[in-house]
Amino acid sequence: MSRQLIFKTISILLGTVLALLLVEVGYRVVHYINYVDFKKAVPGQQPPVVRPQEELDLGEFIQLSQYQRIIYELVPSSRFRFKGKPVQVSAQGFRDREYPIAKQKQGKRIIGLGDSVMFGWGVDEADCYLTQLEDSLNTGQDSVHYEVINTGVPGYNTAMEVATLEHRFKLDEVDMVIINYIGNDCDLPNFIHKKPKYWTLKKSFILMRFFQNDELNAPLETAPMNHLGSGYVNQQDLVPAEYSDMVGEAGYLKAMHRLKELQAEHGFEVVTLATNPNAPTMDYVQLACDSFELDLLDVYPIWKDYKATNPDAVWEQSKEDTHPSPLAHRLIAEALRERVLEMFEKE
Repeated sequence: MSRQLIFKTISILLGTVLALLLVEVGYRVVHYINYVDFKKAVPGQQPPVVRPQEELDLGEFIQLSQYQRIIYELVPSSRFRFKGKPVQVSAQGFRDREYPIAKQKQGKRIIGLGDSVMFGWGVDEADCYLTQLEDSLNTGQDSVHYEVINTGVPGYNTAMEVATLEHRFKLDEVDMVIINYIGNDCDLPNFIHKKPKYWTLKKSFILMRFFQNDELNAPLETAPMNHLGSGYVNQQDLVPAEYSDMVGEAGYLKAMHRLKELQAEHGFEVVTLATNPNAPTMDYVQLACDSFELDLLDVYPIWKDYKATNPDAVWEQSKEDTHPSPLAHRLIAEALRERVLEMFEKE
C-alpha cells in the first residue's frame, strides 16, 4: 500500500471520528438545552388515558409530577383496567370520586396517604378500605359529612406520601390523615427521574438516540433493584444521590418527622396504619409513632384474632399476589372506623 493511500485512509478515519465527536457533543448540548427537569415540569402534561376496556401496566397511566419529592402521579381524568379491575382517576389525579376543593362546613375531611395497598391493587374501588370507611362513616347516627380521599399510588414510599399531602391539599381544611405503612415504604419508588449524565464517557448519546430513545427522553425510568432482584433498592450505595434522604429507616423517620411538623402547624389528627398481617409493625415505625406522638393502628393482632375464629380466611388475593383481598380491606375499614370515631370524639 502506497504512502499516499495510507495517508488518505488515516485522514478519512480521523475526519470521521472527529465528525462523530462533534455530532456527539452537539447532540449532548441540544439535549441539555431542551431537557425538561423537575423545576420546568408542569402538571397535566399527559392527556387523560381513556381506554376503559384495556388492561394497562403501571407505567402507562402515570406522569412526571411537578413536585420533585412526589416524582410521579396518576394521569388525571383517566379510565382503564388494572390488575383485572376498572380504574377511574379523578380530575385531582386520585383513584376516587371527585371532591370539591373546599370541604363542607359541617364536614370532616380525611386524607389517605399510601401506595398499592391503599390504592386498591386488584380490587374494585368499592372494596377499597377507604371507600368502605367513608360509606360506613356517612351511614352513622351523627350529622357530620365525612370525606375520605384516597391518594394512594402504587410504588409510593413514605416520603412521597407526605409530599403529596403537603403539596396537593389546603391543610387547614384537613381534619385527619391516615398514612399506610407497608414493608417497602423505605425503598425507592417504582419509578424515578434521572437527569442524563452529560459528561459521561460510558454511553454515547448518538447510540441512545437511535437505539435507546426511551432511556434518553423518558422523564421516568425503572428504579434499580436490590441484589436479589426482588425489590427496589434502599442501600445508600446504590440509591441515586437525589433520593438518598427519601429511603431507608432514616428516610422514613425524616418523612414522619415532617408529617408531625405539618400536624403541629395545622392541627389535624394522624393515624399510622400498619398493614402487615403476618408480623407486628417494625421497630422504627413504633419509634416514629412514640417519638412524634402519632397514633398507631396495627392490623396484625386484628387479623390474628380473626384468623383464630375463621381458620379458612385468607388475607392475600392469591399465592402470587400478597396484596389484601376484599375481605382484608373490609377488616381494615372496620378497624379504621372504630379508631377514627374514637379520635374525633376526643376533640
